[in-house]
Amino acid sequence: MQMKNVIKKMNSLVLVFVIMCFISPLELSTSSVNDGHKQFTQEELKAFEDEMALLINSAREENGLQPLYLVPHLCDYSHVRVRESVTKFSHYRPTQNDYSGIPSDETGENFDQYLRDENYPYLKAAENLAASEDPCSTEDAFNQWKGSTDGHWDAILDPDMTHMGVAVTYEHKDRQSDTYRNDPYEWYWELLMIEAQPDTAVVDDPDNPGMKKRVYFDKELDGQYIPTSSEIVPKSTGDLSGDGFVDSFDYIVILQYIQYQEALANQKEGKKYDEAILADPVRFNELQIEAADCFKDGVININDAKVLQKYVLGEIKTLPYEFN
Repeated sequence: MQMKNVIKKMNSLVLVFVIMCFISPLELSTSSVNDGHKQFTQEELKAFEDEMALLINSAREENGLQPLYLVPHLCDYSHVRVRESVTKFSHYRPTQNDYSGIPSDETGENFDQYLRDENYPYLKAAENLAASEDPCSTEDAFNQWKGSTDGHWDAILDPDMTHMGVAVTYEHKDRQSDTYRNDPYEWYWELLMIEAQPDTAVVDDPDNPGMKKRVYFDKELDGQYIPTSSEIVPKSTGDLSGDGFVDSFDYIVILQYIQYQEALANQKEGKKYDEAILADPVRFNELQIEAADCFKDGVININDAKVLQKYVLGEIKTLPYEFN
C-alpha cells in the first residue's frame, strides 16, 4: 500500500498558513467483477458525504474535541477538488497538460490556492484524499484514514480545526480497458478542513476602567451547521421540528435559537451574556434556518418569533408572512 504525505508551510505578515495534505489510496479486495456501468444520483452521493461528516465529528467528540461545522462553500470546493483528483491524484491541482495527457514537470497550484485567491478567512488548511476500487463504503474510506500512519488521522483530530467540506465521486472504468488496468480506482474522496481565522473586536476592559482590550471569538461562516444523524426536515415555513405542524413547540425552539444567537453576538462584542445559554447551544441545520425565516428576508430575529406566535394563535393565516 503506497501513501503520500505532503506538508507545506507559508508565512504571511497577516496570516500564517499551514497546509497539510494527505493522500490514501485504498487497496480493497473484491471477489466479483462488475462490468455494468454503475450510476449514482447527486442525492445518493450527498448521503455518503453526510455519513462521512458524521463519522468525522463522532471521532472528534470521542477524543474530547469540538465537532467541525460543515460549510456549503467548502463543500462546493471539495467537489471541485475531488473531480480534479480523478485527473491528477495529488494535492497539486491539475494543469492543462494533465487534462491533455501531456507529460510535464509542471506541478500546478497547491490545493488551497482557490481559498487564498478569494481571501478566505482561514489560518490553516488540511486535505485528506482517498481513492479506492469498487466496492467502497463510507466506512471503508474513513477506516483507511483512521488506520493511516501518514497523518490522515492526526489531521482529523487536529484540535485547531473548526470547519470542513466533504465530497465523493464515482468514476466508472471499463474493466477490460488499459485505463482500468493502469488505475483501478473508481471511488474518490476529499476531506477539506480549515482553522477559521477568529473574529476580533476592541472592547472596554472591565478589569481596568478606562482601558480597552482586544477579544477574539469564533468565526461564523455563511451557512455553517453541525451535521446530525437525525436530520430534521421541515415541511413548511415555521415547522422547525419537522413534524409537519407549526405549533407552540416551534415557537419555543425559535426563541431558544434567537437567544443563543444573541448570546453569541454579545460575547463577540464584549457585552454581558448568559453563560448557561452558550453552554447549551441551539443550532439549526440549513433547512431549519430556511424554515425559521418567516419573512424570507434572510434574517432570523425576534420579529420572526412574533409572527410565528401570531400564526400559532390564529391571528395570521399563512407563512411566510407578507406585508400588504
